[in-house]
Amino acid sequence: MVLALRNMKHRIILILVLITCIFLVAPAFATSVEGLNFSIAVDPDTFTSPGKTKVTARLTNSGKTDITSPLALYDPDGELVTSFFDGGSLSQLKIGDTQTWTGEYKVKQSQLDEQKLIFTIKTNVIDASNNVAIVNFPAEAKLNYIGEKVELYTKRSISPEVIRKGNTVKVIYEFVNNGNVRLEDIRIREHSSLSGKAESIKSLEPGSSATVTFERKAAGSDFTSHPNITYKKAGSKETFRTNLDELVIPAAKPNLKLSLVAEPENVNIGEKTMLKLVMENEGNISYSNVSASDKVLGEVFTGIEIPAKQTVTREIEVTMQSTETFKFTLKLPDNTGTEQTETTNELKVSAYDPKNMVRMTLDLTADAESIDSIPGNIGFTVVVTNNSDFEVKDIKLYQGHAQVYTIDALKPGESATVDRKYSVSQGGKFQFHVEVVDSQSNKQTFYSNELQIPYIPATPAPTKEVFATVEPVSTYTPVPVDDTSTLGKGSNILLMAAIVVAGLFAVAFTLFIISSISRARLNRKSENAYDHMKLDTKRDYLNPDTYGGEDETVLQSETVSDGSELPHEKYLKEEAAKPQEEPEETETPDKPEDGAYRLMREDEVKEPEVQKRTRRSDKHQNG
Repeated sequence: MVLALRNMKHRIILILVLITCIFLVAPAFATSVEGLNFSIAVDPDTFTSPGKTKVTARLTNSGKTDITSPLALYDPDGELVTSFFDGGSLSQLKIGDTQTWTGEYKVKQSQLDEQKLIFTIKTNVIDASNNVAIVNFPAEAKLNYIGEKVELYTKRSISPEVIRKGNTVKVIYEFVNNGNVRLEDIRIREHSSLSGKAESIKSLEPGSSATVTFERKAAGSDFTSHPNITYKKAGSKETFRTNLDELVIPAAKPNLKLSLVAEPENVNIGEKTMLKLVMENEGNISYSNVSASDKVLGEVFTGIEIPAKQTVTREIEVTMQSTETFKFTLKLPDNTGTEQTETTNELKVSAYDPKNMVRMTLDLTADAESIDSIPGNIGFTVVVTNNSDFEVKDIKLYQGHAQVYTIDALKPGESATVDRKYSVSQGGKFQFHVEVVDSQSNKQTFYSNELQIPYIPATPAPTKEVFATVEPVSTYTPVPVDDTSTLGKGSNILLMAAIVVAGLFAVAFTLFIISSISRARLNRKSENAYDHMKLDTKRDYLNPDTYGGEDETVLQSETVSDGSELPHEKYLKEEAAKPQEEPEETETPDKPEDGAYRLMREDEVKEPEVQKRTRRSDKHQNG
């Protein structure tokens, strides 16, 4: 224990534990803290920037009893000041005693902005109901902040919010110097759609304000506001910036639709109808403080707000004493800075003497509740009844937009039945209605009940299950096996196979003989067409004398066994009988270095035709 007390850290922890225990058992030890006076002072109390200050805390017991509850000191951050007396608390304070503590605290910028420091003494007390409560005794010290504070407040306003073509939009900037130094060279540059040049303010003293306005006439397109604001504090080259979000100023696109309806449009004299004004705003203009009036009713509505892209409805109940036609006129101030005037449609509400009111009912039935095929056939029956006090003429019956039938007239209480069959392409709702013209030349429409005719495919009849009849098991006497019969059948099969193979072989051999004979005849004909000359294995084609002698020898020795003259022999004889022209002497071609002779062109040495043919024949025979 002694070692722990010598260690300051352990000592502080021990004191905190003791304080906590005292708070927990406060009912046994807590007393009244009446007469406790707590105050603090700081030195220095004037700052140009955040920094340290010396804090002096003074506690005095001016009460009539000793204060035995521990008194703990907390700094402005809510942390226990552990250097306050014994580990952060003063164990007791006797009557008339004064205790002083001095410590150091680092002042923050937020506290300089608030210009005060607050320390707090916390202790436990017992109230009149013997309940324990924690009591706080705060003490405040004033701070004087004279340091530099650079702050420029900027506010942007746009008028109007939505701009009509030809009107002028204004973007207004209000600047306020909320710092404690003078600001200089304040420059504002707007988006190019609003302005091509920058505006400036030379200087702005602390607490002063200034206004800059940009104006631009609208040409029918949107504008964009996105300012770039820069400024400097007096005596400094540092540039400060303030940015505002980009804002689109839309071009006006009005699209307000007005409609006036009544429910019902036909009433008896003295009955009421509900007039409904529907204002459907599909544009981007908002309307405020809208008023509506009527020639018959006077001023009907006031203070209506119609935001952009919204629909607003107003209703008024009117007692009808006579047939009237209503038409509302609306004054529409909008957020473009202009006021428009619009009117609704004309609405006629008829007031009838009950004796002249047309009343009819229609009862619709069908011959089937559904259709089971597409298209499906279905019949409808419409019963039209005149419930009026007078005869109604020219009653036109419609199904949808198609006129089905015309009833010439129905007396009071009389009914007419109309039957119609249709081929419908799908299921759905079906309804008929009639139209008549009443005594005030108004078209009256009366509807039948709705019938829902769905499409339900026909359910196929269930398939009757067929059960197979099992034949009774028959028992037969075994038949002895005939081995001889089986062997005979096997021999017949082998014999038939041998005959078939032999036939196929005979056919193949016959075809081979025929093809061999045909091939031999073709070879013989081909050999007869060859030029049969006895030629040496090598000739000197450059020596005409040798070549001529050889040709002559071939012509004399060539014979045919059957004594007939072949076509090519006749041709060779004619060539031999022609006189031979002596070839012109030509120089022997130079022999190349490699020992070979080059071929002669036709214009250098002309080869005899017979020699050409003989060489071709030699090539053919030699393969």
